[in-house]
Amino acid sequence: MEASETLTTAIETLAAGRPLDAGETRRAVEAILDGRVGDVETAAFLTALHIKGETGDELLGAVQAIRERMIPFDAGRVDAIDTCGTGGDRAGTVNISTGAAVVVAACGVPVVKHGNRAASGKSGSSDVLMELGVSVEADPAVLRSALDELGVAFLFAPRFHPGLRGVAPIRRRLPFRTVFNLVGPLCNPASPPLQLVGVPDPGNARRMAEVLARTPTTRRAAVVRGADGLDEVTLSGPTEVLLVENGRISSLAWRPDDFGLPETSADGLGVDGPAESASLLRQAFAGEPGPVRLYLLANAAAALWTAEGVSLRDAVARAAEALDSGRAARLLERWAIRTHEPL
Repeated sequence: MEASETLTTAIETLAAGRPLDAGETRRAVEAILDGRVGDVETAAFLTALHIKGETGDELLGAVQAIRERMIPFDAGRVDAIDTCGTGGDRAGTVNISTGAAVVVAACGVPVVKHGNRAASGKSGSSDVLMELGVSVEADPAVLRSALDELGVAFLFAPRFHPGLRGVAPIRRRLPFRTVFNLVGPLCNPASPPLQLVGVPDPGNARRMAEVLARTPTTRRAAVVRGADGLDEVTLSGPTEVLLVENGRISSLAWRPDDFGLPETSADGLGVDGPAESASLLRQAFAGEPGPVRLYLLANAAAALWTAEGVSLRDAVARAAEALDSGRAARLLERWAIRTHEPL
């Protein structure tokens, strides 16, 4: 079947409100990534899939197509974690998961973070890292060196997913988030065995967990969603957690008291853009109290809990020590320097 016919059939199925199976989705996304269909067909497919609502099988098919075409990154580690989320909570907050990644690495757990520019938020992970002095366009050899020496690396999605470059202009023109935003955390080029994934929508959180449970490289992952709609661990109330382990999914909930932290509104986390986000992270790394520090502690603790199974309160204590000793700030400084140095 020709690529255009494959996509047309898929669009007709979706427009009728019927789901695609994983194979049908995979073939449709393959045609898009390989540039074998036009912009109009691509936009129609993404729109029809969005309107119908993605299923777990459809996410899995898209992930398979993307992962087959990505440039893999050899992390050389079997204990690395990613803290990439889908974004899309429209809260416009400071880059908590990116800041937490630095804290986690400062605690001795290697982090291979996957990320991109902002899609609908005020500041994407790559945006804030550039403001913090980290080169997101560093060569893979430099990234591997930083991971080996410092325990942290950032994999900039456009560098490792060339097939998605052609889709980017179409995605920017569409007034909604597409399936490609959802599957980003599922397509880390390093295939880390451990993941902390933030997802704002409960239905998508379940579907993300289903795909992670069917991903052979996933050993343990936590999909988290704040009950307030935050795509992070929240301290304004409960956090819904889907734990993926050994191919099984279990549900639990965390409250601020489980971390030994006070209930704290997310209202103080808002930023206007990457510069303000970077400034607030630097202040927290310098020991300044406040909501940014508390949310960094909670999310870093969630990552440590996922990676090592330690109690949340013990994990908070480790994260606090990494901040208060200045170790996280020094790591960030060394990381920024390392990514600008040739090997």
